[in-house]
Parts: sequence; structure tokens; C-alpha cells
Amino acid sequence: MEKLVLIHGALGNYSEFDEIIPQLENDFDIEAFEIPHHGNYPNSKVEFEINALVKDFLKFLNKFGPAYIYGFSLGGYLAIAAAQEDPSNILGIVTQGTKFNWSEETAIKETATLNVDFLSSKAEGFYNHLIKLHGDYLPELLEKTADFMNNLGENPAITPKSVEKITVPVRLTRGGKDKMVSKEETLKINDGLQFGNYFEIPSMIHPLGFINSKHIARLISIQIESMKYHWASTPFGKMAYQIFGEIKSENETVVLFLHEAIGSIAQWKEFPKNLCAELNLPGITIEFPGYGFSEAEDKNRNAKYLHEFALEYLPAFIESIQLRNPLLIVGHSDGGTNALLYSTKHPSNVKGIATMAAHYINEKETRAGIQPAIEAWDSGKFKGLEYFHGEKTERLFFSWANTWLKPDFIDWDISEDIRGNSISALIIQGNEDQYGTDQQVNGIVDLLENSEAYFIDDCGHAPHLEKEEIVISKINNWFCNS
Repeated sequence: MEKLVLIHGALGNYSEFDEIIPQLENDFDIEAFEIPHHGNYPNSKVEFEINALVKDFLKFLNKFGPAYIYGFSLGGYLAIAAAQEDPSNILGIVTQGTKFNWSEETAIKETATLNVDFLSSKAEGFYNHLIKLHGDYLPELLEKTADFMNNLGENPAITPKSVEKITVPVRLTRGGKDKMVSKEETLKINDGLQFGNYFEIPSMIHPLGFINSKHIARLISIQIESMKYHWASTPFGKMAYQIFGEIKSENETVVLFLHEAIGSIAQWKEFPKNLCAELNLPGITIEFPGYGFSEAEDKNRNAKYLHEFALEYLPAFIESIQLRNPLLIVGHSDGGTNALLYSTKHPSNVKGIATMAAHYINEKETRAGIQPAIEAWDSGKFKGLEYFHGEKTERLFFSWANTWLKPDFIDWDISEDIRGNSISALIIQGNEDQYGTDQQVNGIVDLLENSEAYFIDDCGHAPHLEKEEIVISKINNWFCNS
């Protein structure tokens, strides 16, 4: 099991991770590192100064072993500074809300609020949180922190130039509502990194203790997993992808996963890995431009957007990575439609397709299912999508919702585009899919020459997540016998 170190911020302590750790411990061996002079170490003999903290942290890492590091605020600064000195036990770093722009002027500004009178009168909620963490020790910690910041302002440890030496992947994350850390200062550091990526979550604020622990756990796991991604350069922008297993030869079938309308690599969860293991085949998950960790897209969608994804973006990706293998394409929702379109146009490249909740016509039930999603968005219930797609989220959501509701999309029908497709196909749908009736499956099967319908009881729009074992078993049996 891979190791993960969590580092709190200034004025924090390890207890801020109490609700986060249980959500990550099935995937990581976790250690919460407490910065000297915080939590259990108020009288630490380690000097509260960045260089001394780096030495202390590196000593800890030498004992704990190679690990990923998540650092909130000061914790992120400590992690980056440590990587500059000795990255040998660092697999990768995720920072959240870390301030990098330190000077004497910024230190004066930051320390102006570090006193009990100001916090208790002007930031009562945050003050009560700090009292809960530190009790009577808080005034002394505030004074120590002010001295630390003043020293850092005089001698910053991190600059856009200094991070150039870092050879491990770094993910710099920040909340769009973070009033303590600017996007500009974070991007300057990202520009200096060899293997960096900036990811902004629009609705996220700064204080760790005021953010849903589920969201922080999601942020950490997604950002760490992204360190295993690759990027393909295409005429439509860079596309992120992840490889499962080893592609040993061009004769070996590769499972290619195509995500849904507001999907991403991470939203497949464990399904690609588990399916590839069952099939004993390598696999690739991708993100189209405008999704997840792929490059942003500003193109307005029209009734041909799925044709563009399937017949322009996908071939460009395949060509970019020189993928010559026969493909078993597994697509969910929009991804299933893309699989139908691509396999019809390029049958020689495809060994089979398995679709889940694919659509070939725009039913009234599809449009009816979108309106509740828009209402859920308006009430804030889709904010979790921001941890998958960052700043792209709102545009992505409404590109999907508004396109399917447009008057010129009502008659959308790809029947003639896929008619006569002879590729072996498994067409799966949940019996309770809110975005389509049985006609989506039956109509597709009637149009194809070598297809099989499969309905799953007590299942909605995402069979691979709701009924994963059933779906994997069915795909395995179908593919082995096709």
C-alpha cells in the first residue's frame, strides 16, 4: 500500500484530519505529520523557522519511507521546500491553499491579524475553531507564527526559480473563494515546476476546518491519481489519459474507456482497473478536451458535438499516442454513443464495443431527466463535480444540459450514422435509467448487425458503478464468446 503524509497548516494540528483519514485509509498507509510548536509539540526544541522545519520533516520522511504528501497552506510550503532539498522519499506533492508570495510587505499584512483581539472580534468562527484546537496555548502560538512569517518574508524559501530543481510531480490546488492565496502567485510557482499542474476548485474557501471532509478526501485522492496520467497532444488540445496494465504488443486488444457527458477518468472509480483485471487485458481511460485534467475548451457545442468527439477528437487521440491495437471500446452514456459512431466509421480498428446507457435518439424522457439536474445544480448539489473538473465544471455542465434541451437538438437521431454496423456489440442499460427508455437499447440493437441487449434490474444510469460485478461478469462472458 502506498504511503501518504498529511501536513496541516499554520495554526492547525493533526486533529483537522480526523474525519479525512478514515475516507483514505483503504487506499493509503497514512501518517499525519504535526509541525513543531503545534498540537502535541508546543515546546518543541526545533526552531520555528522554515529551514529547521524542513530538516525536521526530512528526518521524519527518512523513517516513514517514500510517500505522497498532501500539505494544506503552510504544510504545502513545507512539502515544496523539502522537495527542493531532498526529494528521495517524496513520490509526489499535493498542496492546497498554499501562499507562495512572501516578502517583508506581505508578512506585515499577514501578521496584522494574528492576535486574539482581532480574531475574536472580527473572525469569531475561525477564532472558536482555533481555541478548540489549541486552548490557552493559542496566544503564544499566534506570536510564534507571526515571528515565523516575518522571517519567511525576509528570507522566502520558495521562488519560481528554486522549484525548477524539483523532479517529482506536484499538484497545486486552490479554492476560487480563497481570500488568502491568489491564483497569480500559485501560477507563478506552477510555471517553474517541471511536472506541475494547477487545479482550481471554484467554490472552495481557504480554512481547512470549514470544508467538507469528503471533499478534501476526494481532492487528495484525485490529485494523487492524476500523477499517473499522461497527456496526448492533439489539434484540439492536450488530452489526459491513464494506462492500466502493460500494452505488450500491437496484436493485443486494448480496452478503451470513453466517459459520460460530465464524466472524467476519476469518475470511473475502480471499474476500469477491475474490468481489465477480469479480462486480463490492458486498458486506457481518456478525458476529452474540456474535461478533468485535459486542456480547457471554449468551443460552443451544436447538434454534431458527439460526432466531433467520436470522429475527430478520438481519432486524433489514437493517432497522437500511436495506438495501433485492436480496441474493445467501453463507453458510458455519451461515451457509449461515441463508441457506436467511432466503430461504425473505423470498424477495422475495433474488436468489440460495450455500451452502458448509450443514446441514439433524444427522447422526451432524456430531456425530462435533465431539468431536475439543472435544479440540483442551482441548489448547489453538483459542487462535488468541481473536484473532478475544476474551473471547467460550470461550462461543462451547461454545455451538456443546454445542448440536449436546444430546439435544434430535439430531433437528434444517429440511426443512419450507425445503421449496419457489424462490430460485436453489447448494449447495456439499467431498467430505471432516468435519461432513457428501453427504446434506446432496442433501437440500437435493431440498427446493428451483431449486437446483444442486456437490461439490469434495480439499476439507474450508471450500471458500472451501481452494479459493477454484474456488468464486469456480463462483459467478460460476452467478450470471451464473441
